[in-house]
Amino acid sequence: MEPRNFNTLSEILILPEVTSTNDILWQRFSQGELGPAACIAETQTAGRGRRGDAWQSPAVGNLYLSLFWPHCAEEARHGLSIAVGISLINTLKQSGINQLALKWPNDVLHKRQKLAGILVESRFNTRQYTVVGIGLNFKLPEATKTLIQQPSTSLEQLCDPVPCRNWLAGKILQNMIETIELFEHRGLTDFVPLWPQYDALHEQAITLIDGAQKSTAIACGINDQGELRYLQNNEIKLLSNSHISIRFAS
Repeated sequence: MEPRNFNTLSEILILPEVTSTNDILWQRFSQGELGPAACIAETQTAGRGRRGDAWQSPAVGNLYLSLFWPHCAEEARHGLSIAVGISLINTLKQSGINQLALKWPNDVLHKRQKLAGILVESRFNTRQYTVVGIGLNFKLPEATKTLIQQPSTSLEQLCDPVPCRNWLAGKILQNMIETIELFEHRGLTDFVPLWPQYDALHEQAITLIDGAQKSTAIACGINDQGELRYLQNNEIKLLSNSHISIRFAS
């Protein structure tokens, strides 16, 4: 990590086991620590994804990393998971990992197999505070793969040699900081034009899952706020980052 980005952080916590790296940073926040900080852990006992789904976090060398950020923006901006997702894909490309795409709003895929997930959580007081968590699969034991509810992959399956975890964690943090700083000032302005080349759902048939309710649609990219555009019953509709799950329909 470059000195400027390293010095931006008031603290970097490296821990053997946590409930989740996001939790650790929110606990720090509740104790009045409001400076930017990062947390990296070897394993999580209660890792979670969007909608509160469990994130399988075996202690076998994967990367569980979170960044806490106090925003200087005057108003809340939406779509940060998209900006961070594009940044993460570009970071992985630097290690020769290609053919990656982002499944709206927060899953990094390789040929429809999940490699990484992003969880953005925000709280509001006199300003907005955000924790961005990333789970990246370096290796996946078979016992873990059977617990994951969708096709998954790992760096071990995609490249040889596997990148140094410490080096990659530093690069990811550095690029996350720079991405958030850009996002604070310009929102998704610089990311929306790039979306078509990263979009795993581009013009694909998708299934929208809301509890027991399922419906099909055609994905049609995103708008300037990062909401998913989709065609259903001959009408373009919008989906924000909500409790609805998305799967490929075929």
